[in-house]
Amino acid sequence: MEVVMDSSLRRLVNRRLEWLEMTKDQVSDWNAGTTRRRDRLSALPNTVLSRILSKMPMDSVVRTSILSKRWSNLWKHTQGVDFHSLPFSDNQADYSPITRCLDLLLSPQIIKFTTVGHVSERSNPDVQRWVNFALSKNVRQLTIGLMSVSLARRFFQLPDSLFSNRSKILEHLVLSFVDFKPPRPGQPIAASVFSSLKLLVLTHCKLADATVDLCLRKCVPLEELVINMCEGLKNVNISGPNLRLISFRCLEDSDDGEFRSLRVDAPLVGNLVYSGDLTKFYLNNCPVLQILLLQGREEPMNEAYTVHVRELIDQIRHVNTMILNFAVVEFVAKEYCTRGIPFQTFQNLTHVFWFGPLKSPNAVYNLVAFLGDCPSLIEIAVDFREESGAVFCQCISEGHVADEYEEGESSQRNPYEVGNLEKLEIAEVRCFSGFDGEMLLVRLLLEKAVNLRKLWLFWRLGDLSVMHDNVLQDITKSGYPQQLSDTIQEEANSIIATILNFRKASPRVRIKFGQEWRIESWRRHFGD
Repeated sequence: MEVVMDSSLRRLVNRRLEWLEMTKDQVSDWNAGTTRRRDRLSALPNTVLSRILSKMPMDSVVRTSILSKRWSNLWKHTQGVDFHSLPFSDNQADYSPITRCLDLLLSPQIIKFTTVGHVSERSNPDVQRWVNFALSKNVRQLTIGLMSVSLARRFFQLPDSLFSNRSKILEHLVLSFVDFKPPRPGQPIAASVFSSLKLLVLTHCKLADATVDLCLRKCVPLEELVINMCEGLKNVNISGPNLRLISFRCLEDSDDGEFRSLRVDAPLVGNLVYSGDLTKFYLNNCPVLQILLLQGREEPMNEAYTVHVRELIDQIRHVNTMILNFAVVEFVAKEYCTRGIPFQTFQNLTHVFWFGPLKSPNAVYNLVAFLGDCPSLIEIAVDFREESGAVFCQCISEGHVADEYEEGESSQRNPYEVGNLEKLEIAEVRCFSGFDGEMLLVRLLLEKAVNLRKLWLFWRLGDLSVMHDNVLQDITKSGYPQQLSDTIQEEANSIIATILNFRKASPRVRIKFGQEWRIESWRRHFGD
């Protein structure tokens, strides 16, 4: 039976920990006020308490040992080991407390083992010992989440036992900054290794094409695969009968050579993420793909590029949610818009998330034309976080409110030649600063979305932590002088007034100005 640690139980544990920090008088007062209350936490059986502790970080778990005699050894039977903040030092970090803690644990099985933290150039975390311990306890979910703070990429060694382990219990494996490779020649590889693995995440690891092939052959039940910025890959083939989610962000150049290609053949994949050169990405047999994040890079649009991207777009024409940047939209503009041909490929597309700058009228018109050729579109979000211009408050303080915006170009396709955005109901613009290109986009959305219900504009501010939901509320808390705060407020008022005066095709549209965007609706598509 899985026990979920709800907020009430968490509060009870925290009350116990607070009691430890009281003085004698405070303890007497506290006891006098609670003698008639029932201690529900102590009334729980040890098995339930152990499962509650399994949901807590290890530093808090160990602290419970001084609550009472009953609690002194209870923590040793936890089934969850979570060191979510590793010791850090610019010199050699001391990991001995972790070792002592692991030596004292008595639980015959660890369900989840996690170590996460930054590692300096001189530190040497005992990764092999941690992995060996977790495997000896028949771990189901193993996470070694190291984050290097040095400029040079360091890859820590894994024990050979990871590949020789015969356990059929390991279901989740998450690794970063490790050398993920099979044992040395002559060392055995268990036939059942990874045979129960359902999730594999490799981030900033040293990896080889052959290792990916080996893992996919062994991991028949694998459902989610993430390979992020790994070094050593050249020609990667990803295939699997049960893969539902694939995420691949390539490291273009490394010491081992240049990445050449990614080929995906996964009949059940529904969510796919790719970041890299589009000409190196090949799709085959992905009939149920619905959600795609496609982040291309700037490449010369020669004939080979055009042929390949056209074939790629034909493979993804059935998706309903797409997160993309300039690469696809620029291709569509040059191959279709400049020729006056409507782009009618994405007939099922209902959600679009665009991220990147809009540096010219062309970029704005091309994006609106692309959206106009998606007849089923219901919701869009535009994110300017890759924009190189100054944030809103900073640009006001420097006396300008426009980025480097190229006005001389003529549009490749007049957006008014495109049909209205008939089904669009929700539009979000994030990191909004009121630049010319952003204002043009907002105007076109309001003029063409005939059924728009919500337009949310989220300001791009310098310090989000001190700002409220409305940029016009308590703006002086941002730390700017009063005179400058008045200028910022005046400029914000001017931008808001301009937008509210734009012509609106939808009579029921509601425009909201805020400054904390919420991306849960997009995160849920990729399990973030």
